[in-house]
Amino acid sequence: MTKRTESTLWLILLALAALLRFSPITSGLPYIDYVDEGHILHPAMGILKAKVFDSTVYTYPPLTSYLVVAAIKAYSPIYRMVHQRELVDDLPTDQELKTSLGDRYDLITPPEIIWLGRLVVGCLSIGTAILAGALARLLAGPGAGLLAMLFSSLCPALVSRGSNLALDPTGTFFVIAALYLCQRLRSAAGAAANRALWLSAASAGIASGLAFAGKFTAGAVFVAVLVTIVTLRITWKTKATLTVIAGAGLFLGVFCGVPAAVLHPEVVVGELHYITTFYQTIRSEHGYWQAAMSAGEIGGPLMMAGLAGMVWMLWNRTTREVAVSWIAFAILLFLGFASSSFKPFRNLLPLVPLLCIASALLCIWLSEFLKNRGQGAIRASVIVTALVFVISFSLGRATVRHVRWRMQRVDTRVQAIDWLQKHTTKEQTVLGLRETAILPAEWSRVAARTTVVSWFEAADLLDRERFDYVVAGEFNLRYAPDPNAWSAYLDRWKTLASPLPVEASFGRALTPIVPYLWRTNEEHILILKGNAR
Repeated sequence: MTKRTESTLWLILLALAALLRFSPITSGLPYIDYVDEGHILHPAMGILKAKVFDSTVYTYPPLTSYLVVAAIKAYSPIYRMVHQRELVDDLPTDQELKTSLGDRYDLITPPEIIWLGRLVVGCLSIGTAILAGALARLLAGPGAGLLAMLFSSLCPALVSRGSNLALDPTGTFFVIAALYLCQRLRSAAGAAANRALWLSAASAGIASGLAFAGKFTAGAVFVAVLVTIVTLRITWKTKATLTVIAGAGLFLGVFCGVPAAVLHPEVVVGELHYITTFYQTIRSEHGYWQAAMSAGEIGGPLMMAGLAGMVWMLWNRTTREVAVSWIAFAILLFLGFASSSFKPFRNLLPLVPLLCIASALLCIWLSEFLKNRGQGAIRASVIVTALVFVISFSLGRATVRHVRWRMQRVDTRVQAIDWLQKHTTKEQTVLGLRETAILPAEWSRVAARTTVVSWFEAADLLDRERFDYVVAGEFNLRYAPDPNAWSAYLDRWKTLASPLPVEASFGRALTPIVPYLWRTNEEHILILKGNAR
């Protein structure tokens, strides 16, 4: 394969990875379409308004929020030219966000900050695919690099989280960066290049610290750095020096990505204990293995090929130490979640690119093995091509289905406002409930005169005044601070609302009565014919 052909194929795979991740980037707007997006955007908005580096929210590591803030800062001049005002001026005020029952989780504006955050994550996910290809290339040449990038570009577990604002793609990117730098460290040790040796050790440590700052458990990749250093064929004195350098890099990466871990370690430990205790109250329907084997995550072909590739890496002398370092990381990562009853597959996302790399190595090894056994180059190519096709088709079919689903999805609150836009006039009146979390900018799209009040004010208002339409939800009283009083009020509301005919209905998810819970994109929005005479 010529250098030009290889570069062309890399560009094609890069375009494929970008297309799959960026196509659904506007899904659900102007609302978030994944529960964790608010956990990243609210701290980012707080940093922008307070103009401080150290985030005041410690439940999740803030590196992803920092990257979103950087993207918003870079985009701000464009926003100023388009809207003739500063983006920070359009962020929700503290008075709008905060209530006596908690912050309004769905109040995230302007929508530009949502897709900017997804753009950041998309770039990190593409970077993961590139690094997976680069690492495989170091291990087994150009063919392995292209195959690893192909599998990483198509893998549903990576693509489905590659355009959602979440912590896992950030942690995964820096995990693969650390492992790539570990391989560079091995190469530098073989070449006896001291400067490259120190630089690679420091960079691998920094990447491990940033992985921790992306998602706390991803910091377990540092054990792979230590295993790499220990297995290098250099003097023990040099190994000790490299360990210190890598440790210093780890500290620097942690401080840059999550300064609270250095400045307020007791607070971070307390938050970690809280979130661990909370997740113990949730139980997953499926374990990690069942989730991994599902077509929507990894699927059988890639899983089997990846595991076979790992076995081959252990058997092969040139890749054995690499496999040992990966397995040490995988075991430590898995132990961090082993005792938890909540087992979302995203916890193990950093291991997915390693399966893609191992599968690529298996294909290259199988091709060489068949040729050496006298099968002939053509027959070997046909067999390996068939294997690559089966893996790629399995991955691509599930990924395309997911991307298409996200691109077609419209938030039910948008559907409700669209309906009101078509069916109301400026002479009519609409009563809306704040608990449905319809954004103020969305209400302004309705020609009718709208009155938006709290659910607890709506019953009295409906008694006193006349409205052409009432926009409500189907309320869930879970987490109600006063269940008896709230239940009594719900009965009163149903008495008033049940005689009103349903003009339109969207979604099926109950509306949480407390403001700090996500409404989902399938919130059950009811448009009732009002009591106007």
